[in-house]
Amino acid sequence: PAPTPAAAPVVDVFSAPPEPVAPAPEPEPALAPPPQPADPFAASGLLGDVSDQPLADLTTADSKFEYGGQKMAPLAVSTAEFGGKWGSCPATTPLSAVTTKAATLAQFMDLCDRAGAHKVEAIAATNEGICAGMMGGSVVILIHGKVTPQGGGAGSRVDVTIKSTDATVGGVLAMYMQNMMR
Repeated sequence: PAPTPAAAPVVDVFSAPPEPVAPAPEPEPALAPPPQPADPFAASGLLGDVSDQPLADLTTADSKFEYGGQKMAPLAVSTAEFGGKWGSCPATTPLSAVTTKAATLAQFMDLCDRAGAHKVEAIAATNEGICAGMMGGSVVILIHGKVTPQGGGAGSRVDVTIKSTDATVGGVLAMYMQNMMR
């Protein structure tokens, strides 16, 4: 014969509720960690006399283009001389940018001047300008730019052709001018 299973305990759901359980004691508040200095390096004295100040503006008053330790010097030539040298410069580097820093022909010519080039001629009728520079007494740099206003305060599109007797110098000057127009 199989054993008789034990009877399940009877739960009286209609009688008085069970005794309330005491609430758990509230945990003691954790101690706040000690305040940390904003800059642990400064607090430990590792920075010496360096202060937490923003860097000064890195632009300089002298923004002449420099390559290989030499700055571009103005090459004072006439428009006819510029044209004569144009064909003898084998390296051509184009540059095109939309900018508000050279939104007018006058601003483009001033930008070339700040880079160290001589303002040869500004042709208002076509919004074109030509400038010339020299590096190291032998590298000729010729700059032709056309400024096309975009309207609506969007600045102008500036299309530049740099001709040079040194391809590397022309390419680096193009990057330099593009940064000046940002």
